[in-house]
Amino acid sequence: MKTQNSERVHIGIFGRTNAGKSTLLNYMTGTDTAIVSEVAGTTTDPVRKAMEITDFGPVLFIDTAGVFDKSTLGSKRIAKSLAIIDKCDIFIYCLSLDEDFEILKEIKKKNKPIIYVAGKQDRDEGAKICEKYQALSPFPIDVRNKDDRLKIFGKIKELYKKEDLTITRNLVRAGDIVLLVIPQDKAAPKGRLIKPQVMTIRELIDKKATAIACDLDSLENTLKALKNKPDLVICDSQVFKETKDLLEEGTRLTSFSILFSAFKGDLAYFIDSVKRLDDPLERILISEACTHPPIDEDIGTVKIPKMLRKKYPELKIEFNRGDDPIDYDRYDLIISCGACMFNRTTMLSKVDEAKKRNIPMTNYGITIAYLKGILEDVSLPD
Repeated sequence: MKTQNSERVHIGIFGRTNAGKSTLLNYMTGTDTAIVSEVAGTTTDPVRKAMEITDFGPVLFIDTAGVFDKSTLGSKRIAKSLAIIDKCDIFIYCLSLDEDFEILKEIKKKNKPIIYVAGKQDRDEGAKICEKYQALSPFPIDVRNKDDRLKIFGKIKELYKKEDLTITRNLVRAGDIVLLVIPQDKAAPKGRLIKPQVMTIRELIDKKATAIACDLDSLENTLKALKNKPDLVICDSQVFKETKDLLEEGTRLTSFSILFSAFKGDLAYFIDSVKRLDDPLERILISEACTHPPIDEDIGTVKIPKMLRKKYPELKIEFNRGDDPIDYDRYDLIISCGACMFNRTTMLSKVDEAKKRNIPMTNYGITIAYLKGILEDVSLPD
């Protein structure tokens, strides 16, 4: 299986309209992914292209629509480009001779690496750009020379240092026996496992641990078949309490959702925020990264709301999916999914925005464990 986009380093390509962004995307990836035209505003929606950079790893290039576009759809294009900023781990900025750097101000707020390029080589424009903005040390790029992109790859490797994060963190060591409790409800894809389960199993193999999987119905028999109790049990959050009730005293238990809350987001903030459930609530938001249609057993739209309304019958619950914007100030609490479909930068941007506005934010697994009164018994990753 190829690396999914949420696990790739996101590299955003920004700049003014007709600054050569789409040409640069095609050049960097060696494909004709983006439409290139002399007509300003050709790119409307962000264009994504995944690739592998040698000795660095999987990346996702994102070509954004030009800013300061005077066309009818200009404001919408700009809004979509600004929305991409929160997703990017590193930026490539295509310079033009007539810069005003408005979008660059927004980019710099993220304190992420920025690589400046002068991609226009016709009529010596590239040389003029380099001279005008020499303080930014831009790279002159000649798209006729395939070796020039190696300079950019080298700069990416130099500026971006990937976090060495694992899903199970300190909870699993080499030689451990890890039992995965994976209920198969209507939402489970036929013949497949969902992404957090697949990623966790792969990591356990890489850690030289032993992964054993079962569903809730076969959990009791699986435990009896084991010579010793497992070193860790990881369950779906929906069966937290049911799983705990079947485990021997002292068996460590956590959930996929809680592991991903640390892997993708801010576990400490999520743990602290869930205590907001002890106070009166008027309106909360349930936010999910996936855009699949909810079903009768859906955890986010059905099961968690049902649990919440037992405590707060008049609670107003609203829902948000994918990249839909969030009006943070409307809510007393935001409950997010495990965010497996977001890259870590996207999720942390959402957390940072919540913190700035003093809005509590937690996630599915932590919420369920708290409402069922077992959060204190759950093993949390460092």
